[in-house]
Amino acid sequence: MTQEKHVTGVGDGTNAAARLLEIAARNADELLDEARAEAASIVAEAKSDADRLTASSRAEAEQLRASAGAEADRARADAQQEVERVQAELEQTRAEHDRQRATVLGELAEQQAALQDEVARLQQLEQEHRDRMRSYLTQQLAQIEPTDAG
Repeated sequence: MTQEKHVTGVGDGTNAAARLLEIAARNADELLDEARAEAASIVAEAKSDADRLTASSRAEAEQLRASAGAEADRARADAQQEVERVQAELEQTRAEHDRQRATVLGELAEQQAALQDEVARLQQLEQEHRDRMRSYLTQQLAQIEPTDAG
């Protein structure tokens, strides 16, 4: 009965770890999409500003374009850092899941070996019991046979 509870608990832990991996992956995708959208918005805004200012001054437009490019690069760099951070967290979660799985599989293997040992012990006891019963019954028959012959 306790083994059934233990196995059920393992399944719950595995499902929870799988759900955590799925949530982490989903969050990473969402963060990446948001970062890309933000970067695209910043780049588009910078280009729009540069186009409006071109009419008044090419030098000022060039300066704004350079500034917008730098801002977009910073936003991309920030987004890339966030993606790398989320990916590292995901790898850490996967590694933890793998360690938990290995631990659970090791425990199950130990339990299986213990159960196999117990089955072998019980089979040995059964055989010994059968041998004693056979010997006892043989002795009883041997005692009865001389009485029948006489």
